[in-house]
Amino acid sequence: MLLALTLTLAVSAAPTPPITAGPTDPPIRLRLSDDEFMLGQRAKVRVRTEHDGYLLVLRMDGEGRVRVLFPVDPDDSATIKGGKDYEVKSRGDRDAFVVDESTGVGTVLAVLSSDPFDFSAYIRGRHWDYRALDDSTDSDNAEASLLDIVDRMAPARYEYDVVKYTVIDSRNYPTHARYYGPSYYDPWYRPFYGFWGPRVRFGFGVGFGGYPYRRHRFWW
Repeated sequence: MLLALTLTLAVSAAPTPPITAGPTDPPIRLRLSDDEFMLGQRAKVRVRTEHDGYLLVLRMDGEGRVRVLFPVDPDDSATIKGGKDYEVKSRGDRDAFVVDESTGVGTVLAVLSSDPFDFSAYIRGRHWDYRALDDSTDSDNAEASLLDIVDRMAPARYEYDVVKYTVIDSRNYPTHARYYGPSYYDPWYRPFYGFWGPRVRFGFGVGFGGYPYRRHRFWW
């Protein structure tokens, strides 16, 4: 009896191992084929989402012009399957976009919504109305401007990720073009932009951050 009581007390006094959280995938992840481009270079864009939903990908170039990378046309399907890598393609199954600015910093924003988007304010005919898109932006704050557009298209709640790229002058980097030519693509490269990750945003300009991970090589 005494031995059994001693064993019981020893077991109950043993420290409880800490509960460690397992790895959690963020709702949406966005990456570019590089973080530096030159005029005329093609850029690849890849997106991965945790769950099924509706996808929207916007780009503001270094001169403040806004383009919709996905869907290519407003009446195209915007649905995406979760748990898979998806490469965004432009018209004709080409790479997502061609860099058409000579200098500056561009921004690409990917948005995941569980409900369909409403594109009606930015449609002209059967295509995107880029005059309306450009009139809605402020090139000094690209991310906020793109999110303002999304707020007019998306339901009350959505999740997003954003990356930036720099356009360099090829005259200053003559060897850069030979290494980072249009055919170069490193599938493991993730540009580094500090401790920013996917966000959850609610309409009317109110949002909060989340997923404080560091973007770096071999991240995805």
